[in-house]
Amino acid sequence: MEKLASGVYRLTVGTPERHTPVTLLRPDIRYESLNALPDCPAPFTESDIRQAVTRRSLTLELPLEPGEDIYGLGLQLKSFRQTAKKKLLRPNSDPASDTGDSHAPVPFYVSTKGYGILVDTARYAAFHCGNCKQVDGPQDKAGFMSGGTAVGHWEIKDGSGNMLIDIPAAEGVDLYIFAGENLRDAVCRYNLFSGGGALPPLWGLGVLYRADWHADQQALLALARQIREDGVPCDIFGLEPGWQTHAYSSTYIWDRSRFPDPEAFLQELKKMGFKPNLWEQPYAHPDSPIYQDLKPHAGDYFVWDGLVPDFSTKEAADVFAGWHDALAEQGVDGFKLDECDNSDFTSNWGFPDFTAFPSGMDGMQMHSVFGLLYQRTMLVPYQKRNRRTFGQVRNAGALAAPYPYVLYSDLYDHTDFVRGMASAAMSGLLWSPEVRQTTTEEELLRRIQAVIMSPQAVINCFMIPSPPWKQYDYERNCAGELLPDQERLTALCRELFQLRMRLIPHLYTAFYRYYLQGLPPVRPLVMDWPEDPNTRDLYDTYMIGSGLLAAPVIHGAERTRVYLPAGGWYDFYTGKRLEGGGFIPAECPLDRLPLYVREGTLLALADPLPFVGENTVFQLELQAYGQGPVSCTLYEDDGVSEEYRRGAYRAASVMVDEQGYAAGTKGLTRYAVRSVRRFI
Repeated sequence: MEKLASGVYRLTVGTPERHTPVTLLRPDIRYESLNALPDCPAPFTESDIRQAVTRRSLTLELPLEPGEDIYGLGLQLKSFRQTAKKKLLRPNSDPASDTGDSHAPVPFYVSTKGYGILVDTARYAAFHCGNCKQVDGPQDKAGFMSGGTAVGHWEIKDGSGNMLIDIPAAEGVDLYIFAGENLRDAVCRYNLFSGGGALPPLWGLGVLYRADWHADQQALLALARQIREDGVPCDIFGLEPGWQTHAYSSTYIWDRSRFPDPEAFLQELKKMGFKPNLWEQPYAHPDSPIYQDLKPHAGDYFVWDGLVPDFSTKEAADVFAGWHDALAEQGVDGFKLDECDNSDFTSNWGFPDFTAFPSGMDGMQMHSVFGLLYQRTMLVPYQKRNRRTFGQVRNAGALAAPYPYVLYSDLYDHTDFVRGMASAAMSGLLWSPEVRQTTTEEELLRRIQAVIMSPQAVINCFMIPSPPWKQYDYERNCAGELLPDQERLTALCRELFQLRMRLIPHLYTAFYRYYLQGLPPVRPLVMDWPEDPNTRDLYDTYMIGSGLLAAPVIHGAERTRVYLPAGGWYDFYTGKRLEGGGFIPAECPLDRLPLYVREGTLLALADPLPFVGENTVFQLELQAYGQGPVSCTLYEDDGVSEEYRRGAYRAASVMVDEQGYAAGTKGLTRYAVRSVRRFI
């Protein structure tokens, strides 16, 4: 076992394959940050791991202890705690059951014992998380409970087996072990090993509105002006497939019949304060100008009659990024990278697992890394201009933390959407639910409440011409029948989006900690309180940065209580102090989501703005919770460039003393303190 950094180890089993997430993505490991952490020994020795190589697979058996709970394995929409489950990690856009299919499967798991394991493979590995025990093995019959005929003819297993990992077609693998003082520490070390978390531009933390894909240049500009007139905050204006001459597959060429002057269109959006974002797929249509140049560097099967670039090769990446360089120059600030995962339900979506690629990868391996290679390629035009971007993507995988793209789905179950935020955080992923057309006012408001408390606030109106706060019913919206009381509903939605804008300084600090320390900006309670048994299955209650707890109400469900960990907490809306350490009654009127602030927190809230400009100065209300001095850290930089990577940022420790005097703000250019409030 080789030690790579403080608490980070590599164990090589057999002969690893050539194409793996680590060898392909070559993470910029944050050694300095890792080595600044307390050293921790590996959780087990090499002799504790059993292995076997057969004609079909490599199998590994790693120890699990009684009471040890397992999380991670990527974006898992159908489950959160993975103990006693079997997961086959396979990219699939339509995970209909809890079997491991995912937009972003990740062969990384983390334990409540304070360690994480990255299995460095691009194969569809199966993880048996304590649900199987070998005859005459280490545990044998320990942990089995007979169901008996009174309750059924089966044996009930309590997850007391070891971790079994089955990797098809492999003769070896590298295991990366992240040993920490607790679960949270292990996740942070994995993210730092990946390169540290993504830091969006300041405007990326505002609201993203995706517009009707049928609309043309004139209609879209009218919609953008309407959003501004309604006073609804919005930073990013996204176009869906209709901007191109062909979308399925993609040409990456403006449709001049609908967008006669794309340059003028983009500049008009920018004048209104919007950052333009374009939808696309990675599959190059035969009419695309890059088709012929890509063909020698693509797989031997089409998707939607488009080429599948081998982004692991310099040739394919250069051709693809080079064409998108012109779009970035035009003024496009980001992209939605769609359908780069796979599908079992659409016959021509996805390439076969036996596809051959010029790099030597087969289709299985490529599916596992395709989304991240695509993201890496699409960053080049912005890195070239020393500009940050923040977009959406349908597929990610291992080592995803540094990439500024947030996962999304065409699925629409609200419970799954909320659960996804908790599961994604355990594997170095960012996930955001979406709001589309809805069936009731209640659904619209509850979905917006979850969205504004996520890594990226997305309103996806690609199927409706008017915003949902003017008409949430799909058919009536399309028919132009707006709500008679649209002003009232618009006001309710506006207030929720303004709350998102108020939180931008708090969110920016959370993302800076993600970059510097690997701590996910949105994370489930078990990450901060792993020893509290009540947190282990809580996926619908999570921390946002330091000190802020959100518990969104699932559409169609009644929420009567919220769990608060031990200590003092305050209701965000009333300022009333509450004692944690159990479930408390929750008041959930339709226009609010349960929000709580931990005692000892200094919450920096900005006056709401319609959008974030390059020279925006946030006017702050500092809210101090609890007695005595309280403090927080505010990070500031230019908000748009990559210079922060070269140390061009400032971390200011802001404090409010017992008399309510704010200190530590001298010299800040992005933030100005307008007022201070104390809650006791």
